[in-house]
Amino acid sequence: MGYRSGFEPGKHHSYGGPPAKSDLIRLRILCWGFLIAFLVVLLRLIKVHTDPDMQLSYEEKSHIGEVELRVPRGSIYDRDGSLLATDRQVFSLWANPREVVDPEMASIALGTQLGVNELELAGRLVRRDENDVLMKFVWVKRWLSDQDLRVYDNLDPMLKSGLDLKKESIRYCPEGELAAHVLGFVNREGFGCDGIELAFDKRLRSIPGRHVSRVDANRNLLASLTLETTDPEGGDSLYLTIDKATQRTLEKEIDKALLSAQAPRGMGMVVDVKTGAILAMACRPAYDPNALEDIQDERYRNRALEFVFEPGSSFKIVTASAAIEQGLVTPETIIDCENGFFNPYGHGIKDFHRLGVIPFSHCFTESSNIAIIKVGAMLGPERLEHWIRRYGFGRRACTDSPRESPGIFRPRSKWSRLSMGSLPMGQEVAVTMPQLVRAFCVIANGGFLRDLYVVERTVDREGNVTYQHPADPGERILSEATVRTMRELCHSVVLHGTGQPASIPEYRVGGKTGTAQIARPGGNGFEPGKFTAIFAGFAPISDPRICAVIVVQEPAIRLHFGGSVCGPVFKEVVRDTLIRLNCPPDPVVDETRPQQEAPMEDEDTVVARESSEPEAPVKPETTLSLDPVQLVASTPVSGSDQPVLPSFLGMTKQQAKVRIDALGIGWDPQGAGRVVAQDPAPGTYLRDVTLCRLIFSNEQVQISDEVKRTPAATPLQGG
Repeated sequence: MGYRSGFEPGKHHSYGGPPAKSDLIRLRILCWGFLIAFLVVLLRLIKVHTDPDMQLSYEEKSHIGEVELRVPRGSIYDRDGSLLATDRQVFSLWANPREVVDPEMASIALGTQLGVNELELAGRLVRRDENDVLMKFVWVKRWLSDQDLRVYDNLDPMLKSGLDLKKESIRYCPEGELAAHVLGFVNREGFGCDGIELAFDKRLRSIPGRHVSRVDANRNLLASLTLETTDPEGGDSLYLTIDKATQRTLEKEIDKALLSAQAPRGMGMVVDVKTGAILAMACRPAYDPNALEDIQDERYRNRALEFVFEPGSSFKIVTASAAIEQGLVTPETIIDCENGFFNPYGHGIKDFHRLGVIPFSHCFTESSNIAIIKVGAMLGPERLEHWIRRYGFGRRACTDSPRESPGIFRPRSKWSRLSMGSLPMGQEVAVTMPQLVRAFCVIANGGFLRDLYVVERTVDREGNVTYQHPADPGERILSEATVRTMRELCHSVVLHGTGQPASIPEYRVGGKTGTAQIARPGGNGFEPGKFTAIFAGFAPISDPRICAVIVVQEPAIRLHFGGSVCGPVFKEVVRDTLIRLNCPPDPVVDETRPQQEAPMEDEDTVVARESSEPEAPVKPETTLSLDPVQLVASTPVSGSDQPVLPSFLGMTKQQAKVRIDALGIGWDPQGAGRVVAQDPAPGTYLRDVTLCRLIFSNEQVQISDEVKRTPAATPLQGG
């Protein structure tokens, strides 16, 4: 076989075949060099990542930018979606001290024209960081007003050097003072500080997210080189149960009442009795959440939730309904009201109207303190305490308001010997407005105790419901029969008694007045001449929809009573609300006499007398010191030479009319049948009688012959 030209077998050539030994040595040296260089680079990279040099860290950060992803604080709306509170953008003024030409001149000029402290501003304009280098950012003034912006626009260009504007979010209430105490306010750092803004701060407040990315030479974020993104959280919107129109009416009417009564403070609450939803809650005077710097701290407090007061006669619904529910009394039960003075437990109790032996329904209408104390004695301490607590007194009534006071109600172990003469008529207990509203709602809604609430739901930014107030079936504490009886008794108060100024022609109203003395600080007695006027009620009687309580503190007029001061407010607010709710009319009918103006002296005033000595002729034999207190006194009035009012018990209307005419006094007949009760009581001096009210009924009443023959007859034993 031949070979190609130039190739000879066995001869060493420079290509092909195994490498020479010298070549292998050089190759090994080269590989080891590359390996050592790679290890050095690898170790350096590990060190850079695990313990980087400060300069390298700075360089790395200089190529990375971060921006906060903010969403506004959640807005607050009323029940119809009207805006009550939201965030809005305002300008704030900042400075770069490195670019300010003359810090001293700038601080003087800006301090004078913008109302900033000159010394503080001068210090900020020369502030340095930890490396003793002038800072790049300091605030000059935050949240500029329109006037401040005009001042800034007109500044000398030299003074503007180093200054710039930045947008920030601030809380804004477009309705100003409307529902201010319900909403509360937000501080400049964005945290809720009172009201709903505080109670639901975690849902309303937004937690900023962040976007981290590499930047270009102009520090613009490069979306394609995003390193990290965290979405913002929170910012839920709240929908309240508040009705803006009802709220506005309530505030307007309370303002009018404060002006006419010369009172310093007032408050009110309107509630849907079917659900416990608060439609309006107002404290006056109020404040503007948009101008917090100008308001005194005391005005921030929601007194409707935090303030406690003695409820006075408005509390009598508890004693009355408890006794009716227990079967101890009925509206027809005859009670001796002792001609206006009674001393059952060692301190004298009087009624403004000197009542005699009358049915319990009439006692409730005239708000007799003596009658309700006798009914409380029938209940006894154990049952009285049980029913007060069953109505929810002593614990909070509004689930959305952590600042609400639980009120003051002492356990029975701490009662005094006077407690049974005080608690039944609303003394020795202090309540909040929601507690009193909740109690009246029991009668209005059919006997169920339900807590009140003001937040209906919360909704996130995507429209998802994140919280919904749960439907509350309530706890039944009164039977339907008791509820019907109490509604009629409360209606009688408005129709014929102390609550007449609250009567609404289109809707029958039930309610109770109260005029309670204001306790001295520390609880040692009462402030002389200072009262809390109260009216609490519901409407319409046929199917109650609305319950409201109005309270005015320290009215400085002669007619300072609950009916006179608060009744007109209730009337206007509830009437306006029912009409806008398209509630069917329930007009006042079957009146036995025309409505009258509020009495000059309101018998619902609860007064603790310092002495047991009466101011009018009384029966000393009726002073009792031991339980049970009798409904009707068992000892007749002593005789007298003075002419006295005879007994009309058992007479027909015609017989009574003849006798009344013979005596030459006026009369007020009520009902039909025979006389079962009269006011004033038999035996009252005729010189003190100008009008005699007679209660007629067709029920059988046993009247002995001796009683019929005796002018000053022994009162009937009640029960």
